[in-house]
Amino acid sequence: MQAASGSPDDFRLLIVNADGEHYARELARRLPDLAFDWLSPGQPITDSARQATALACFASALNNGLLRALPRLQWLQALSSGVDGIADHPDLSADVALTSAHGIHGPAVSEMALTMMFALGRDLPAILADQRARRWQRRRQPLLHGKTLAVLGTGMIARELATKCQALGMRTLAVSSSPRPVTGFDQVHARGMLRNVAAQADFLVLLAPLTQSTRGLVDAAVLAAMKPSAYLINLARAGLCDTAALLDALHGDKLAGAALDVFEREPLPEDDPLWSAPRLIVTPHIGGESDRYADQVLPLVAHNVLAWTSGDRASLRNRVR
Repeated sequence: MQAASGSPDDFRLLIVNADGEHYARELARRLPDLAFDWLSPGQPITDSARQATALACFASALNNGLLRALPRLQWLQALSSGVDGIADHPDLSADVALTSAHGIHGPAVSEMALTMMFALGRDLPAILADQRARRWQRRRQPLLHGKTLAVLGTGMIARELATKCQALGMRTLAVSSSPRPVTGFDQVHARGMLRNVAAQADFLVLLAPLTQSTRGLVDAAVLAAMKPSAYLINLARAGLCDTAALLDALHGDKLAGAALDVFEREPLPEDDPLWSAPRLIVTPHIGGESDRYADQVLPLVAHNVLAWTSGDRASLRNRVR
């Protein structure tokens, strides 16, 4: 691996993404003196791409030996907020600097959470099934107004969701490793109070990072504490919740329903029991996606490219290491 260099002449950023061409074109327009390459995930690595000193991608792009093909790599810009699957990747040298896209997902993920809350609360899957069957069946339509939202996590996405839910007339609770007053939440509790908070929730939404201390935090005991009329929504990482315990709760009618956007194995295998679980909405890890994703992440990437090529490491945003 080459020593880190801030010289623009030595810099080449490789973007590996389905929209990589757009990213490269926009970055080249903003920073015409720098070199940018792009590949779609799984595409053969070109000779020019192998010269990259910087890489921008999601964790899923690292599954095809990409890192081993980049001997000059000095910096990796994750296009995701979380860096699990990247920071701990066995092919990523500890000498490679790492930055994330933390802070851009608030609108998309909070809107996805609200989508799931409305869909679960009003039993939208059953309504759509009635439509397909041409069956006229009126159903009760519960309101979010007056209900209690509980969120595992107090980050930017959690705060944006809580603020929107307060505007809908909901009570908002949070569970955090460092309980303190947080904008958007009526109360913030320590993780040791998770069962108590879950017992109060009409909707328990998981928005915490996956760490050693949060893995499996929502276990059978937490799910058992929830009301039979409550719903669980996971838009963060699959490892936060005990999937087997969730399946038991759904099959045993101990929860009104759930929505999952993240899974231990992705894509979710066709034979996975989650596909047929009762009252479960499955979405293919699209909570952070939006029609404005590139517009939101490009300014961050461009800023970090300028900081890197000028040698101003202290100005890198969202530096993980």
